Amino acid sequence: MENKKRMTTQTSGWVSAFKAFLDRRALIMLFLGFSAGIPILLIFSSLSLWLGEAGIDKSAVTFFSWAALGYSFKFVWAPLIDELPVPVLTKALGRRRAWLLIAQCLIVLAICTMAFADPALGHSYLVQMAAGAVLLGFSAATQDIVIDAYRIELAETEMQTVLASTYNAGYRIGMIVAGAGALFLAAHLGTAKGNYIYEAWKTTYLTMAAVMLVGIITTLLVREPKVDRIYKNYKSSDYYRLVLVFFIAVISFVLTYIYSGQVTEAISKAGNIQDSAALFGLEALRFLTATGVAILAGYLLVKIGVVNQQMAKETWIAPILDFFKRYGVKLALVLLFLIGFFRISDIIAGVISNVFYQDLNFSKEQIAEAVKVYGVIFSLVGGFLGGLLAQRMNIMKLMFVGAVLASSTNLIFIGLVKSGKPLDMVDVQIGNHHYKVKPDEVGYWKLKVPSSSFNGTQQIDVKAGYALQDQQAETIVRAQPLVTTHSESVPLQILPLMGSDQISANSSEGSVVIRGQYFGKALSPTQKIVVNLDGQNFDAKMTDQKGVFNAAIDMQKLLSSPSKQLTASIVDGNQKILSIAHHYEVASNSVPKPELDVNIDPLPYIDTQSGQEVEISGKVIKPYSSLWLYFAIVVDNMASGLAGAAFIAFLSSLTSVSFTAVQYAIFSSLMTLTPKLLGGYSGTIVSNIGYPNFFLMTTMIGIPILILVVWVEKLLKDHQTHDIEKAGE
Repeated sequence: MENKKRMTTQTSGWVSAFKAFLDRRALIMLFLGFSAGIPILLIFSSLSLWLGEAGIDKSAVTFFSWAALGYSFKFVWAPLIDELPVPVLTKALGRRRAWLLIAQCLIVLAICTMAFADPALGHSYLVQMAAGAVLLGFSAATQDIVIDAYRIELAETEMQTVLASTYNAGYRIGMIVAGAGALFLAAHLGTAKGNYIYEAWKTTYLTMAAVMLVGIITTLLVREPKVDRIYKNYKSSDYYRLVLVFFIAVISFVLTYIYSGQVTEAISKAGNIQDSAALFGLEALRFLTATGVAILAGYLLVKIGVVNQQMAKETWIAPILDFFKRYGVKLALVLLFLIGFFRISDIIAGVISNVFYQDLNFSKEQIAEAVKVYGVIFSLVGGFLGGLLAQRMNIMKLMFVGAVLASSTNLIFIGLVKSGKPLDMVDVQIGNHHYKVKPDEVGYWKLKVPSSSFNGTQQIDVKAGYALQDQQAETIVRAQPLVTTHSESVPLQILPLMGSDQISANSSEGSVVIRGQYFGKALSPTQKIVVNLDGQNFDAKMTDQKGVFNAAIDMQKLLSSPSKQLTASIVDGNQKILSIAHHYEVASNSVPKPELDVNIDPLPYIDTQSGQEVEISGKVIKPYSSLWLYFAIVVDNMASGLAGAAFIAFLSSLTSVSFTAVQYAIFSSLMTLTPKLLGGYSGTIVSNIGYPNFFLMTTMIGIPILILVVWVEKLLKDHQTHDIEKAGE
């Protein structure tokens, strides 16, 4: 009878737990979680792929990860969002919904700002995209602050785990839409590495902006939480002054960081500093200097009475003092150090992950399926496993296991790099001159040759193949036309279509980017470059300093063309100033597609008498193991999810009941701050040491973290013993 009663109680408990997930409040958090999951990948992975396709250098691509630093500094303005009323909107919607609506509208604005910037068109557009990315990071972090507060105030403590679970599920679904969904859409619209189409990415990002309407509609439909808030006796002017101090401090940081760049650049030039570690040290010093100036500016403004000193202390100082008082200075500093560096291995590697997959020649569809679907699913599995183990294991032991897994799984990516067959030396022929250059692990190669080598030639031939012994190695040869001072051709050319001037008859639908070069005088505002196919004109646009222009033409039009001839022309109104024709072929279905291919970067206009060296560069494209890709992503994401769950439990245990929200914001911000700052240099590091050494480095970084975890466990035990002894006196 007793066993039957126990079984009935357990069944009732499971039914109640299930019903809790059907609660209206859980559904609200599902939709708000979806809204919160959209922005983050539009700053990281999806943006890195866009910039990579646009031909932006890897170093610049990874620097864009700094745009997400808003997530790491959100604790600075979190108290303002918590206390400051919004004129009109707060009265109409309530404090939480007002700020939530503002944040979501700013997210839409930021995404649209990025959508209307083509990074391939030059520096000004890249700056516009960077500004949009920074605004997106700031507004998305603000949305997170408000949603966290809304969730806590929406339900009682017993319901919080359910709300957190549905929020996390919605967040992951949002990440899949902004990650896999964005990549599938961009790929469907025809853009690809070597076939960059700006309109495809523009449409993709505008679609993501439209998806944010889910969050906006949710905000307008839900109710404001009913809570008995304890309002502090401060005037509205005190809050506005606090905001003023905050913005002055931010402006001080930005201006110091910008202008100190001239100083660090001058130092690096004067000392001829080329070492990556030394350059990183200079940049770190630059960042710390700007941070110090911002703190000093805020301190002085508080001291001279611009803001209520007691208010400033309660807002920013009291939560920090409480933490140091509870743990003591030594233990508190060690804990903060662990918080700042625990996730460093996987976050640094994660910053450049999508560029890495792209460099291994995986398509956006493959990346989307492997990373954005399976990666997210197994990250959730790892998180669930971490939460389950957290109830069975000592949290510090689980942290140790998580740290081991998070760092060691980076070694699997070395196996992914090695899954491609080794390449032989690349042979570059310029007239009668032959040059050999060794490609790196992912096929990139470059060499410098004297300009005089180009005398009497109108193209270069590049030959690549596998470095295989005792068997016939496959080779591929590609040609690239060039324009020199001694060539008799016009200063206008169309580059080989798809590298070989051959299009397969069974090619999939989409657009092909027609690329060419123009080396004549700068075009006037009324002049433009037009590509013509069978009487239909396609406007081209210039993309870089090498005179490269491109125009997108539908694949089916190229396949069905009776002439198989493209004409590029410089036109001024209806007058044709200059033109050149270019033929291509359509290969039959029976012609097998080669396993290897070679991309050759466009060459600049070459003065054969200049005596200068000319850089020739490109990439050998070879296949890598899809099985290794899925294995690496599944294992890495599961390990990352487990480590993350353990770390969140650890952070939660450190917070004080009196300052839960602010202290958790500080901890979670610090958790990603250092890795993101270092992650901004991951592209530069890879360019200098290569992918295998980079992943080995991220693994080795994890070893000091393991030592730190063991040390913290010992210090915490000593601290708890001391507290018990003190309580017993």
